[in-house]
Amino acid sequence: MTTMTFAPAATEPGDNAYNAGYTDGELDAATKLPAAMATTRASLADQYDPLWAQGYADGYLDEIQRNHAYSQKEQAA
Repeated sequence: MTTMTFAPAATEPGDNAYNAGYTDGELDAATKLPAAMATTRASLADQYDPLWAQGYADGYLDEIQRNHAYSQKEQAA
């Protein structure tokens, strides 16, 4: 029996903890995870993998910024 995996595979040569955290942060922002929960997740992860935590925070904030810019552009149109 074959099972489907939903996590992205590490296929890129530059794939590291930062990139994985960045992707996780983007996904959490896209699913509208509250900022307080995202901050808590990054804080807790920082003790174990600071590089992932930094990528997560960056990805979350970048996705929020992109969503805000898109909504502003839509309102102006």
